Amino acid sequence: MIKNAIIGLLALNVFYFVWVLVAGPAGYTPPPKLEKGVAGLTLVPKLSNASYQRSSSGTPSSCYSFGPFDSKKSAQIIANKINGFGLWTDITNQQTMQTLNYLVYLQPFATRAEAMNVIAEISKHEIKEYKLVESGPYKNAIALRSFNDLDKARRHSEYIRFLGFDARYTTQKKRKEVYWINYDEPFGSNVPVTRWAKEIDEKSSVQKIPKACA
Repeated sequence: MIKNAIIGLLALNVFYFVWVLVAGPAGYTPPPKLEKGVAGLTLVPKLSNASYQRSSSGTPSSCYSFGPFDSKKSAQIIANKINGFGLWTDITNQQTMQTLNYLVYLQPFATRAEAMNVIAEISKHEIKEYKLVESGPYKNAIALRSFNDLDKARRHSEYIRFLGFDARYTTQKKRKEVYWINYDEPFGSNVPVTRWAKEIDEKSSVQKIPKACA
């Protein structure tokens, strides 16, 4: 009895092997990918900053440059917040000249002795701040005072001229690198970039400047 069963199973295996060789893929029906009545799962790739796309042409939007920021770190924080709205951003750097102060001065004299004679005359008046420039392109000039406010520098130079000295003022600057955030904002998004910038630095003077969309 057992022997007959074993012979039968062997016969079935041989039959199945011959059927697969003859029928091939045409005889195979793959199982369904989805169970009837059960929703399938869709894998969504994780987005990096570079994966955010500009708004499509069919979506009305406005484009802006927001800045300038003194540090790239601050710009990146705001850019990440904009990305949180699903919007594209791009950070660009720009070389600019930063105003340090406004200097009131007397132009360089021919000799150091001549400049010292003028300083002696200046000291007779109520002018407490003055300094002889010892070297550089302004050698033998007399620096009188520096101001953070242009109007104050202008008024002080006028006062010095009233006393009989040819005072002038100039802007002292230094080269500086700043950062701007470029982004697209679909109509109705109202991304609060200005509030975010104030949260980082209350004294920030950033601007949101409209620009042509690429």
